[in-house]
Amino acid sequence: MGSSASNETYPAEVFDYRLLDTGSLKKLEQFGSYTFVRPAPQAIWPPQLPKIDWENANGEFRHHKGKSTGGGKWNFRSPVPKNGWPLRFRDLVFTIHTTSFGHLGLFPEQAPNWDWIANRVKELNGNKPNVLNMFGYTGASTLAAASKGANVTHLDASKTSVTWARKNLESSGLADCPVRWMVDDIEKFLKREHRRGRKYDGLIMDPPSFGRGPKGEVWNIETQMAVLLTLCKNVLSDSPKFILLTTHSPGVSALTLKNMIIKFLVDMDSGTFQAGDMSIHDAGSGLYLPNGFYARYSAKP
Repeated sequence: MGSSASNETYPAEVFDYRLLDTGSLKKLEQFGSYTFVRPAPQAIWPPQLPKIDWENANGEFRHHKGKSTGGGKWNFRSPVPKNGWPLRFRDLVFTIHTTSFGHLGLFPEQAPNWDWIANRVKELNGNKPNVLNMFGYTGASTLAAASKGANVTHLDASKTSVTWARKNLESSGLADCPVRWMVDDIEKFLKREHRRGRKYDGLIMDPPSFGRGPKGEVWNIETQMAVLLTLCKNVLSDSPKFILLTTHSPGVSALTLKNMIIKFLVDMDSGTFQAGDMSIHDAGSGLYLPNGFYARYSAKP
């Protein structure tokens, strides 16, 4: 097994995102032409850049008092486009805009995983795999797979997120790619796919710590992860090509994710594994800001 930090750095011509500085439980980020301050509870060190650099940000998001997750409020010091603006990663183009949860529609720490997905599909030399992207959010992993020829099923319980993902596919010039868009509760969807006999060669999943389905279904990672992976096994092909499992849950480590893949989905000797921290290079200090964990499986050639 390889164990490493997912901490590749990307030059400006590749990625329109920069982590400018971190510290005092916050991060200063640049998304395209705009800069923002957002919470970063893992940044327990002092900032590197002068205070004025932080104060000049377009906006700052703060969680509601007494809460470290969920909703909050933006304070804008200078205007940003209400309908969003484009942000580029390689040949992909995403629409970015602020949300009530403090997100902007993209998780930059996942960028190395987008490259990894694209490379796994590319290595199949035109054999188009069927890929299932669960908790697909605004579709970055879907676009990475589809851009290299995969047949992708994009699944999320949020209609807003799926609509956003479809727009990202179109803005990236990939509207003709075979992507199936599904707004559904993940467990119900997987049970239906199993009854239909549908199989997938690649699985991508980034489960949240907690969430709700379209009809109020409750998701809790500690209690339902085993159920999810059991259902995934039912729709996994006999010769799966790749699996990516990521999480931002502090109580779930990279090694735990790798163990879950082995216990529920594939034999330990059937391929290679990588596991480690997801992180982002902090241009201000040269440090890497940890942002969750990943485990990857690649079948032997």
